[in-house]
Amino acid sequence: MKIGIIGPSKIEYVEQINRNSKELINEVAEFIAKSKNPIFITPDKGSVSEYFAKKYIEFNGKKVFEIIPLDDKEFGLSWVNLNFWEHINCGTWRNQPEKLNEETEALICLGYSVGGLIEIAYTKWFNKKPVYIIKELISSKLPEEINKSLDLKYISVSELKEILK
Repeated sequence: MKIGIIGPSKIEYVEQINRNSKELINEVAEFIAKSKNPIFITPDKGSVSEYFAKKYIEFNGKKVFEIIPLDDKEFGLSWVNLNFWEHINCGTWRNQPEKLNEETEALICLGYSVGGLIEIAYTKWFNKKPVYIIKELISSKLPEEINKSLDLKYISVSELKEILK
């Protein structure tokens, strides 16, 4: 399964929600690495996605694909870690959420962020898929009226392990 990993651009944001967040993220990274599923990320420096990818690689993960806007002239790439395995060019930042959804079969949300909410919203229109939101890393569910349009699954880390077996 091709898994997109989304979360805040600053890992401190999930640490404010749960002081054990790094341990939980490590657990998810190890499990997905052992499952041999490739991951798809856009790794801002210092982000949850970057941290996750580093741990996934430490646990001998199969492959990391970076969804990167290599042609973007508007915002640039200075804050993105370009040192993971394979780049998939999405053109510009405006195309990034669509390309992430096009390339993946499921998203795992490791904490909320504005960019992550955009990526979640795109699952309604582009390659509809489940979004597994890890309950231990969020402060609350999204509003019910949003949930009706998307395939959101609020689950624990242990439940994610069962789903991805």
